[in-house]
Amino acid sequence: MVSFPAVFFTQKGEFDENIQFHSTELDKLRREVKDFEKRIKETSEKEKSTTEKLSELDEEISLIRNLIYRLRKEEKIKKGAIEKAEGEIQQKEAEKKNLINRYANRVVNIYKKGRLSDLELLFDSESWQQAIYRTRYMKIISDYDRSLNEKIWSTIKEIKESWSNLMAELRDLERIDREKVDRKKWLERRRRMRNSELNRLKQDKHELAKALEERQKAAKELEAIIAKLEKEKAARLAELERRRREARELRAAENFSALKGKLPWPVDGAIISRFGRHRNPTLKTVTENPGIDIRGKSGVEVRAVFDGIVTTITYIRGYGNTIIIDHGGGYYTVYTHIMDVEVDEGGYVKALDTIARVGDSGSLDGAKLHFEIWGNKQKLNPELWLRKS
Repeated sequence: MVSFPAVFFTQKGEFDENIQFHSTELDKLRREVKDFEKRIKETSEKEKSTTEKLSELDEEISLIRNLIYRLRKEEKIKKGAIEKAEGEIQQKEAEKKNLINRYANRVVNIYKKGRLSDLELLFDSESWQQAIYRTRYMKIISDYDRSLNEKIWSTIKEIKESWSNLMAELRDLERIDREKVDRKKWLERRRRMRNSELNRLKQDKHELAKALEERQKAAKELEAIIAKLEKEKAARLAELERRRREARELRAAENFSALKGKLPWPVDGAIISRFGRHRNPTLKTVTENPGIDIRGKSGVEVRAVFDGIVTTITYIRGYGNTIIIDHGGGYYTVYTHIMDVEVDEGGYVKALDTIARVGDSGSLDGAKLHFEIWGNKQKLNPELWLRKS
């Protein structure tokens, strides 16, 4: 009989939990998209500026991008579940075949050799000890035959259940594939609309000024989020220390403050906007950049610069998709204009883990990464903390 080690069932439980988690996250994203579409529909009659239209399109595109990314992950998980179910079916079919062969061999042996009736076997005993022995032997044989028969039917039932699960996974995969194709077509239409609105905005100084103002509001909103995170950090720091111990990464000298000038870059590319005050030559206005902007090719991996807990994944108008990581000791890093987020809120990440991809959500000038470092509620110049390239 084929036996499955305990670790198989442990892995199966973890696999099922993983499927359930990602399915829940996918449903959550679907609800967010639905709520956003409802909100847009309710304000569709309102006269909107180019900046407002662009912001709405940006947010909608980001939501759909995230949904498509989750659909791809769900598709991959479903394919894994299908392969797993197919493997289980093959194992159980082999087990069934083995059991049936053993049962058939027993019947053939009885037919070839002939078999005395139980009563004849007892009367043919040479002594009462042999009769008792034969009685026990006959009971063992009878129990074995019954067990073999029950195991065959039990295995057949398990195969049917596995087939049923496999068919359900295949139907889910087909549904996900259809949804992904539809969403991609929708996304392409929205992207064309966004490009049109962006070109209109760049030709209108008034609208461009409003867009830059929205970016400054985004900086203030991010500042408020950091302040709130600082108030709630006690429990999060305990979790961070626990995760670091588990990962065996906590060393006495290894903390964020000790790595000034040594942190890896979150993405490779040239700095297109530095930290601090900037004067816009077109609008003659002064704005402040709380971080740095790094030019990056769309889709390139964005990496965490240090280990920590992902505290926030959100959309901020002017910044687009945003991730905040708490590194302990009052230090945070911020990554914006990203797409295809690969982490979850509350999750632990290690240095150089991929957390997202470079995108253009909330950006007026193409694909880039806006990167910030905060320490003790103060904005820090990332160039002083990253390795010299």
